[in-house]
Amino acid sequence: MGFIDWFTFKSKEEREADERRYRRYVFPYGDKQREAVAGLIAELMPKEPASTAMAVFLIGKEGYLGSIRMHPEDREARTEAQRVSGAVQALKKQLLGKNSVYIPTYLALILADASVGEELIYPSPDELRARAAELSRDLQPRREG
Repeated sequence: MGFIDWFTFKSKEEREADERRYRRYVFPYGDKQREAVAGLIAELMPKEPASTAMAVFLIGKEGYLGSIRMHPEDREARTEAQRVSGAVQALKKQLLGKNSVYIPTYLALILADASVGEELIYPSPDELRARAAELSRDLQPRREG
């Protein structure tokens, strides 16, 4: 939310419509998709509070997808590298210090969720952990020497 949004007043109906639009944006397959993601989050990060972990996931997913406020054509024009970079940057702002170790796990889940179809067949938690380990290596800063 930007500064200008502080001065924008919306009716209850407008707020509810915005919420429905956002839910369709992040979970195009509805509540079953949200529940599947919540279940995976609980298995991958059992010590994290569920609401906090879901908020971090959603922030990272929005970084991947592009802002809901972006023109749809601009969102679609982003390359996969730009999407991944957007997710990583969004996650880095949320997961500071020791919590930064979770970035690859969230990213693995975001990537799996972005490619899931209507059947909602997600990789297993073990497969997501393995993908997170690969991503962790990929995200390490390259050292020259």
